[in-house]
Parts: sequence; structure tokens; C-alpha cells
Amino acid sequence: MTELLKLKYFYIIFLSFIALTIVTTNKISADQKIRITADEMQIEQEGQIIKAKGNAVAQDEKGLKMKSDSMLYDEKQSLIKADGNVILNDSDGSTYFFEKLETDNEIKNLKGTNVRARLDDDSRIVGSRLIKKDHITSLEDAEYTPCLENDYLIEDCPGWKLKANKIFQDNKTKTIHYDHARIHLFNIPVFYLPYFSHPDPSVNKRSGFLMPTVETDQNLGDVFSVPIFYNIKSNLDLTFTPTIHSKSNNFYSLNYRQLNDIGLFNIDTSIDDNDDNSGTSNHLFFDGNLSNPYGSLDVFLQTSNNDTYMRKNKINKLTVLRSGLSFEMSSENRFLSLDTVSYKHLAIQDGEQWEYVYPRVRYNIDNVEDKILNGKLSINNQFDFNKDLNNNYTSLAASQINWSKNIIEKENGLVFENKANLRVVSISVDSKTTQDTDNIRFYPQISTTISLPLLKTAEYFNQTLTPIVMPIISPYNNYTNAQTISNSNLFSTNRAISIKEWESGPRINYGIEWFLDNNLDKSLKFTFGQSFRLNKNNSDTAEELSDYYFSSDASINNNYINNTIVVDRNDIDVKSISMNTYSEIYDLRFKIDYDYSSGKYSTINEQVAIGGEYNFKNNFFLKFTGTKDVDTNKNIGYQYGILYEDNCLGIDLNYYRDLTIDRDIKESDGYSFTVVLKPFGSTRNYGKSKVFGPLIN
Repeated sequence: MTELLKLKYFYIIFLSFIALTIVTTNKISADQKIRITADEMQIEQEGQIIKAKGNAVAQDEKGLKMKSDSMLYDEKQSLIKADGNVILNDSDGSTYFFEKLETDNEIKNLKGTNVRARLDDDSRIVGSRLIKKDHITSLEDAEYTPCLENDYLIEDCPGWKLKANKIFQDNKTKTIHYDHARIHLFNIPVFYLPYFSHPDPSVNKRSGFLMPTVETDQNLGDVFSVPIFYNIKSNLDLTFTPTIHSKSNNFYSLNYRQLNDIGLFNIDTSIDDNDDNSGTSNHLFFDGNLSNPYGSLDVFLQTSNNDTYMRKNKINKLTVLRSGLSFEMSSENRFLSLDTVSYKHLAIQDGEQWEYVYPRVRYNIDNVEDKILNGKLSINNQFDFNKDLNNNYTSLAASQINWSKNIIEKENGLVFENKANLRVVSISVDSKTTQDTDNIRFYPQISTTISLPLLKTAEYFNQTLTPIVMPIISPYNNYTNAQTISNSNLFSTNRAISIKEWESGPRINYGIEWFLDNNLDKSLKFTFGQSFRLNKNNSDTAEELSDYYFSSDASINNNYINNTIVVDRNDIDVKSISMNTYSEIYDLRFKIDYDYSSGKYSTINEQVAIGGEYNFKNNFFLKFTGTKDVDTNKNIGYQYGILYEDNCLGIDLNYYRDLTIDRDIKESDGYSFTVVLKPFGSTRNYGKSKVFGPLIN
């Protein structure tokens, strides 16, 4: 008996020691699923009831954590009750705040009051009562906004928020449902829906409505369009967009996209409702890229039964439609292409609109070693048959052999780029207006580019000065007119673009290039040059000695300016100027494109196009684009507007005036208005505002 009493006292002391250890460490393992810690803990009913106070924390094996002022754990009922400043962190990175919360020992099913949540994308949601059971979560008297408080335009007023009597989220279908939803802009209710739903943020794409666009147009009237997206499969979807006009025919667009093992297919089509009884107009674009082990095969179709339909309805600005097929195959040093194409010129009236290429075959061989002269050889072959806009049919076969060899003289630093070319062209022309022709043309040429790069390096900059001399030996021919020289082709060995032609006559191109950079984000490049033609034929009216050609490129940080200038060599007068520039001055960003041709030498032409964006306050931007014919002092078109865009809301309002005239396309002006609720889109991707000048990215 005495031994039994001793054994009993031993167990009592041992269990007391364990309990004391648990209390002093303030930790307990509950069924190996939940671990609870707190400043004070009380254990009842042989460990089945745990009461925790002061910084009470419950954490499961997966790291899901819950914290509160006090906590009750009932092991028998698998129940956890938390009270006071309850904070729950889920595995997705979202944080929830409750006044009171009840959950199971796996922290899966929840019941909470006075809910506030900050989701992993920093959006926020509040509600009076939350219930989560299995895959369904419901929230009563809910408000949701993705707007960050730091970006509020008005204090305590998000750009937009959604209020609903109830919100249900189905984790199986990945869908959020709303009962009696009201959308508020700056706390003002603007839209009511008895019910609507959308996919949750984890869904890449889901069927539903996309952002609508509202416009006014002098000719089209009030314009409203709302795209409807239908997700057929993960690799297959379509978008249907009705566009309603108050003063013109409505039209309906369909875009179909499919990606599979065979290739990528895209169909873009539309049709109007012929409300004015002038005839139904439509367009159909198809593009298919077919995968095959031999190369790349593209099939494409662009057609419309009305020349002005697409431009008038702002579907696109195309004036040439292209249809046909193209096949390309390449290996390490060989390239083969086969294409047949038709072109329809929509801007041509009272004349032939169609031209064809059927077919065109090209076969090139590159980088063949020349073991005799230690150079490189390449061969270019082309055959095509085409019909032009004058109804002339031309058959062409051309073959060109190219040889090149670069030499660097180490003693004096001279660089020689030596080239020899021979092109043979056979041309047969079946003309409807003149006598048919059939001839073979030979275009031989030898050239070398001699340059002397002079390099100077300092601590803060590098400087290169390169004199260039390019002598070219080529006989005169009867098939190529004198070619126009520009800054872009000043040092070109052949300025003729057509394969049927080759720049003729011996000549020398010469000039100098100077480049300076500071190894960071500042650089300056200047090019000057001239071209001289030798032994010019009397029938050639071009000058032996060309004008002076200047070009310059300067960049500082994100600012740049590119200039090209042509100066008459006789009276040192400017013939033409072309310039494009981009600048950032404090909160102003703008681009300018300028072209000028002096009327002293040709028909005067002077145009300027400008595009800009001024960030005048926080997320507010003034936008403007426009093009003007300076010579006639007439605008071609312009657009300006205001954009507000922050992390959750975009508002884009524009006014435009378009002076384009072509048959039933008349001068027009109007407004476009787009409101985008993020994260459902961006005003920079939606809407149909016209652009008349360079874009600010």
C-alpha cells in the first residue's frame, strides 16, 4: 500500500511538473494541428479546454496564423473562439481583421463580425459579418475598393468602390457574386445592379462584359460600344462588340482567336445593319500561322466590300488591303521563301485598285567561304510574276552574286570594306498601253569603303572621329534614273530599291562621322557627306557633285533630338529639314516631328506633328496630339483631352477634330469618354480616341 501511495505521489508530481512547464512556456500542441501561445494560459478538462489571454496566437502546420486579445480552444468540438482585435493571415498573403471570430481547428471554416480585410493585391474589403464554409465565403453589408489610400484624390474618398448587401465567393468556380450592388465614384452612387458576377483575381480569363466606350461624332452621332468576351476554352475565345450609332448605321464586330498544335488563327470581322438602305458593308480579316517541320507558313486575308467603311467607323485606318500566303524556310546559311499576294488600294477612285504578285520565289545562300581570296560569298536568287496598277504583267528572274572581304591595316589603322557584285536580271513586260519588252540586264559593280577610326578616350568620355571615302566602279545603264540621295543612303553602295534597277555610273561617296559619349546617358553623333559622280553621261540631268548632307543625333537622359538637313552646294541654302525630338521638362513630355522642303527647289511642303502629355497634378494628365500643314496653314487633325489614372480608376475625356475627306468620309469632330474601373482594365488600352501626332508611351 505504501508503495502504491509513493507511486501515486510520483505521478502527481510528474504531471504537475509537465503542466507547470507548459504554462511557463505558454505553448501547447492541440491535436498536432494547432499550436497556441499566449501571455497567460489556463487548461481545463484535462487539456481539452484551453483559455489564452494576452497576445494569443494560434498557428497551424501550414503557417496559417491567427492572433487576438483572448482565445478559447475546445478540442472536443474542434472549435476556436477569438475575441478582441482578431487578426488572421491566410496563405495567399491577405490579412483579415475581426471583432470576434469562430473557426475550426484547421482554421478553414470561419464566422466573424465587423470584418476588415487587406487582400494580397492591396485592395480592401469591409463587412458586418463573414461566414466561410467549405468552398463558399459570404460577406454581409460589404464594401470593396482596390484604391490605395495614399492615392486618394479626395481625403477619405476612394476613386471608386462597390457596395453590396451580400458578396459570395465560390472557390470552386473562382467566381464572385454580388446581390444588390451599387458602384460609387468618389462616394457618389452612379450605377445599380440587382445582381452581377465576375471571376476572382486568380482567373486569367473568363466570359463576361469588357469596358464600354462612349463617344460623340459629328457624322456618326452618339456612339456606344460594349465588348462581350466569351471564353470557349483556355486556347479558344471570341469577343463580340455591338457598336451603336445614333446618326449612322450600327455595326457588329467579332474577333475569334485560337491557338493549338497546328498553329495560331485569328479572325476579325464586322458587318453593319444597313439601316440607311445603301447596301450592307462588311470587312473580314483572317490570319493563320501554320506550324510545320519544314518552315513557317502564313495565310492571310484582308477584304472589305466598301472602300471607306472601316475608316469611317474607326475600325482601322488601312488604305491598302493585303491577302495571300507566305512560306519561309531557313537553315544555317540558306533561306527560301515563297509568297503570293494581292493588294487592294482603297484610296484609288476611278481606276484600277488591284495589283498582284503570283508568285514570288526567293532563294539565298550566305556566308560561303572563298578559299582563293579569303573572302565571303553569297548568292541571291528571285523569280516573280506580277500585275501592277497599270495592268502591265511582268515576269522577272534575277540572280546576284556578292563577294566581300574586310581588311584592317594594323600599322596605320585604315579599314577597308571591299565588295564586288554582279546582278543579272531577265525581264519580260506585257504592257496594255505600250509595246511589249523583253530584255536581259547586267549590273556589275566593285566598291570599297575606306575609313580611319580615330579614337580618343578620357576619364569621362569616349570620342571617335571617322573619315570615310567610298569609291564605286559601276558602268552606266539605260534602265536606272539618277537616284535621290538622302542622309539615310549617303554611304550606300546602291541607292536603287527595285530589283530591276541598279544605281549606274562610277561615283565617290565621302564624308566624316563624329561620335561622343560619356559612358552614361549622354551622347552626340554628327555626320557630314557628299557624293560625286564621275564621267557623267550627257543625257543624265543629275548634278555631278551633290548637295551637302548633314545629320545629327543627340541624347541626354531620356531626351533626344534627331536632325537631317540638305544644303544646296551652290548658294548654301537649306533645301530640306527633317527633325524628330522627344523632351521631358519637369512634368511635361512631348514629341515633335517636323518636315520641310523649300519651294525654291521643289513643291513647298512643311508639316509639323506634335504629341504631348503634361502631368499637372498627381494623377492628372493633359494630353494633346495634332498635325498641321504649315505651308497652307491648315490643320490635318488634332485631339486634346484630360486623363486621370491612378491605381484603381481611369477617366479619359477627349475632344478631336478630323479634317480627312474621302467620298462619304467627311470632316468631323466629337468627344470620346472612357471610364475604367481597375483592375478590370486601363484607359491606355480602351477607348477609340483619335491620334493625329506622335504617341507618348
